[in-house]
Amino acid sequence: MAKSCSTLALIAAAVSTASAAAANDAVNFQLDWTPGGISAAYYMGLEAGCFTDQGIDVTISRGYGAADAVTKVATRVADFSVTDLGVIVGTIANSGAPVKAILPIVQQSPVGIAVLENSPIQSLNDLEGRSIGTSVGNAAIEYLPLGMEAAGADLTKVEHITADGSALNGMLFRGQIDALASYVTSVVQLNTIGQATGQGVRAIYYGDALNIYNASVFTSDALIAENPDLVARFSAAVQCSYNTARENPEATIDAVTKHVEGMIRDTQVDAVPFALDFAFNNPVFAANGFNWDMDRVANNIAATGRVHDLANTALTPADVVYTPVSQ
Repeated sequence: MAKSCSTLALIAAAVSTASAAAANDAVNFQLDWTPGGISAAYYMGLEAGCFTDQGIDVTISRGYGAADAVTKVATRVADFSVTDLGVIVGTIANSGAPVKAILPIVQQSPVGIAVLENSPIQSLNDLEGRSIGTSVGNAAIEYLPLGMEAAGADLTKVEHITADGSALNGMLFRGQIDALASYVTSVVQLNTIGQATGQGVRAIYYGDALNIYNASVFTSDALIAENPDLVARFSAAVQCSYNTARENPEATIDAVTKHVEGMIRDTQVDAVPFALDFAFNNPVFAANGFNWDMDRVANNIAATGRVHDLANTALTPADVVYTPVSQ
């Protein structure tokens, strides 16, 4: 009997050890804002098994802005997040945040302005003598000086009106502002709202003139040091998510609607395909795929320095980005 019990104990121990070895890594992935548009791909990754195939059990949560996302990762409340590379550069430069971007998602900045369909504004030059609305910390307004400069326009001739982000759409529709600082990907959803009241909205895009990255997945320096294999597997899972989403935009809309409580499918019908097309149907992605172009990263650092007062002006690409290596 003792021998039998001993054998059972050994079997149980072996099963326990095998189960532990096979256990997936639990990962907290916090977005930088509410789900939808370009971030719908992560939910497609859940449906397609992109994360579990990499041995990862991922929990995706909404974000509360770029600054909060960097803070959560830096303090390890979240394992990974995603936000504009310029925000990551600025936070590293000014506070020494121990984070690095590991994967470029949107390789051309989507900054632009939104105007009503019947607006006489056709270019950034036409903003002169008119007003533009923005909220505090809006990246589209932060980079507007560079866009105006590239267009040969005079920013001093533009009236800036700052308001709460929730009020800006209504101000544009009511004619209280002539233009709205926005991402072109957000203008698609804004146009859907406007069309319901007979007021179309269009975007004037200037992000391509800046030669900088936008949405980039990032993690903490500590996690890179402690578990580089997990970082590489998470990077692979994200790439799988986006590749799958690009092939199946309708299924991606269904996935984000399924996984995000309160998500209205109609709000994503135009937004998801547009965001995926914007991110991946361009010469930058065609040339680099999901790989960093270090010259563009250096330009990103320089551009961020021009629009922000950086404490550390000597950052190099190696201070800002990390390329995961599969084990």
